[in-house]
Amino acid sequence: MAKLFGYDNPVWRFMGRVADVFFLTVLWGVCCLPVITVGASTSALYYVSLKMVKNREGYLWKSFFKAFRENFAQATAAWLIMLGIGAFLGGDLYFFYGQGQKAAMFVFWIFLVLAVLYLFVAVLIFPLEARLDTKLGNLFLMAFMVSLKNFSWVMLMAVALVCVLALGVFVFWPVLLVGAGAVAYLHSLILVWIVFPKYGWNVEDEETVSADSE
Repeated sequence: MAKLFGYDNPVWRFMGRVADVFFLTVLWGVCCLPVITVGASTSALYYVSLKMVKNREGYLWKSFFKAFRENFAQATAAWLIMLGIGAFLGGDLYFFYGQGQKAAMFVFWIFLVLAVLYLFVAVLIFPLEARLDTKLGNLFLMAFMVSLKNFSWVMLMAVALVCVLALGVFVFWPVLLVGAGAVAYLHSLILVWIVFPKYGWNVEDEETVSADSE
């Protein structure tokens, strides 16, 4: 009986992690409400989830708001840039797809490829912002280069994001209650154990790692 109700029981550990993911999703959602703060909130989400993978997150809300404050300026700038680029690509895709001409469809496919590259950068930009100490321009460059060098893993991260979003929107809406935290945690598993070690970005004693470590 002691083992059944003990903290080290795998079932209880799993339930505890689900509760953490739910709480993290709530924090992220609340802090995204002004819209302009989506970048800072997402950066804080990944800051905590990257630590959760190694059981080093401490108090979730303290870690979250610490990262939210410290990364607010740069994460907000990154978000506004990504939002602008995303709106541009989305508008062009919609426009050229509706033309129905061969030349327009050729341009459409070009923009579709650019949209895929944009998605890859979007998947990486905020976890890298949460983990690395570097300037904004370098951050975008690194997100682009890392996505190309780790194409299959970043593709898996993008697919996981799309699948969780589609599942929550079209199949079972309660998934959205843990969606953001679950996606960030899945992404963090791939980043911490597969991608980051390639560049020396898993330094245990530092809150952030210098981009020079690459």
